[in-house]
Amino acid sequence: MKRDSERMKSLLYDLLPREEIRMTGIENLVIFRRDTPYMQRPQLYRPQIIILAQGRKNIYLGEEIYTYNPSRYFVQTVPLPVICEAVIEQNEPMLGLVISIDPKVIGEILYEMAPRTPVPHKVSRGVYDAPVTDVIKDSTVRLLGTLGNEDDMNILGPMYLKELLYHIIKSDKGEILKALVQNSRGTSQIAHALKEIHDHYTEPLEIPRLAQDAGMSSSAFHSTFKAMTCTSPLQYIKHIRLHKAREIIQAEGEKANTAAARVGYESVSQFSREYKRTFGVSPSQDRQGLPAY
Repeated sequence: MKRDSERMKSLLYDLLPREEIRMTGIENLVIFRRDTPYMQRPQLYRPQIIILAQGRKNIYLGEEIYTYNPSRYFVQTVPLPVICEAVIEQNEPMLGLVISIDPKVIGEILYEMAPRTPVPHKVSRGVYDAPVTDVIKDSTVRLLGTLGNEDDMNILGPMYLKELLYHIIKSDKGEILKALVQNSRGTSQIAHALKEIHDHYTEPLEIPRLAQDAGMSSSAFHSTFKAMTCTSPLQYIKHIRLHKAREIIQAEGEKANTAAARVGYESVSQFSREYKRTFGVSPSQDRQGLPAY
């Protein structure tokens, strides 16, 4: 509905009079405004759902391109290093909201849904874009509408957020979110491996051990991992370490040798080469932080 689209923009303009990424009083909900575009650049995206009221973003993952805009929302169920591009259209700022995906909340919604529909035993890529339907727009408008009043935000906000997640789960591609919490074969094993990587990226990580911990053969682990993340386990580990190092360099101003050691690199020269190849600048040049969205 066009009226809901305009209402979404109006609410976000009122809440965000200038460029900002703002935590709200509703758990797992962030709103943002971006006034300037940027070209393709690497970022580490965490599990999240992004809905835009204005503007456009392109996400490049391997050979795939995912576009989200006011007509399509973006879902990512696992943490992934991606290449993203922000497009500002007609000099109007990008406006949107981000919902962090909490498997516990998704599980609570699934538990209450009936009938219990089984999730197909198929590993899906942990990222997709999908149409913004009228019911999703309506739920989003009511959710944003609570942010201007503390009582509404505290009482109604969590209810409307749950309603919005319910409609996203019920959508055509909602089985990807369901698989995240319903132990779909392959999906849960790789999700466990991803958590292991993020928890222990500073330590030596051996692929055979990760496969064994996931209860899979090395070949099955490699192929399933790539199907879900669009990259190999070794490349994924490398990118996670580089992105973590970049956070250290930008946030703390650390030198390359310190950042390299903190994320598990033994060779500073190798770290510097891979850093520049990934981010386009050397660690010593890279002192400006990047926005999260």
